[in-house]
Amino acid sequence: MAQRLLEGQIEDEAVADDRDVALGEATNEIRALRRELAEVNERAFRERRESARAIAELRRQLTPLYRALQGVFGEMDAAGVESAPEPPGASAPSSVATRDPRVTAVWESWKSRLGGAAAKIIDALLLHGEMNTMQLSVVCQCRRQTVSDNIMRLNKANLIDKNGGRFSLKKLA
Repeated sequence: MAQRLLEGQIEDEAVADDRDVALGEATNEIRALRRELAEVNERAFRERRESARAIAELRRQLTPLYRALQGVFGEMDAAGVESAPEPPGASAPSSVATRDPRVTAVWESWKSRLGGAAAKIIDALLLHGEMNTMQLSVVCQCRRQTVSDNIMRLNKANLIDKNGGRFSLKKLA
């Protein structure tokens, strides 16, 4: 019997040693994975920061051109200059329709009622015409999910036309 106890103790100690070794290996693997995750997170953070910096620089460089073009188009609108006819199948920007002060007032009313991203989407579609979700996300500087949520709001209000994956404002009479 003493022999069995001795063997049982030895077997239990061997099993305990195997568990300790496995636990040590698992602990070392967890530490290595945490270090690797920290490196990946740091690299992703640097890449996001560099992307944001590049986009900010692009915005800085293009803002004067954007403002100048807004002024030019505002002057053309004030002078009553009509846009060239669009080729068949092309979607004309809704801004052509905004020369009518009544139409402009309706869109301004909707923008003030809906506010936030929905108002930005209306502005973007008035300025650029038909756009997809990604384009709206870039122009409105918001997440694609935010654009999708607000497109749904505009659709419920019956303000949006959908053509494939592209959206435009309804033509107001």
